[in-house]
Amino acid sequence: MIIREYRQDDLEAIVRIEERAFEVGAYTIHMLRTILHDKDSYSLVAVEGDTIAGYIVILPLDHVSADVESIAVDPDFGGRGIGKALMNQGEEWIRKRGYAYSVLEVRDRNESAIGMYLKLGYRITEKLPDYYELEYRGSRDGYRMIKKLSSQ
Repeated sequence: MIIREYRQDDLEAIVRIEERAFEVGAYTIHMLRTILHDKDSYSLVAVEGDTIAGYIVILPLDHVSADVESIAVDPDFGGRGIGKALMNQGEEWIRKRGYAYSVLEVRDRNESAIGMYLKLGYRITEKLPDYYELEYRGSRDGYRMIKKLSSQ
């Protein structure tokens, strides 16, 4: 697996990953284009062979925190550590830019993602009632999770 920075010609592959990875609430091509091409975003893709298998987009929130705006791995490539590798490399970017915290939101019923984030050192700091527009497994709630990356 190779992790590299996002290029504009990766967009269609990322749209396909979104559609495959999320049963509900996948970002549209317009939403993805907006976050991936934001001047302040940091976006990576994970490549297996000739296939983009996953991606991550990080956006600064304020002077101390950066947000993992989106991360997804194609289900065909699940269980290979791609999500963890993307998170680790994203967190390294966050640290190097001087941010003290990595923040993310996750659906409260997305047990596999929550489990990965907990293993990576994130903690649930807030329940977000009705955070999502569409229901997933009977809930629209989410969690905010935070990981302290530096002593700032």
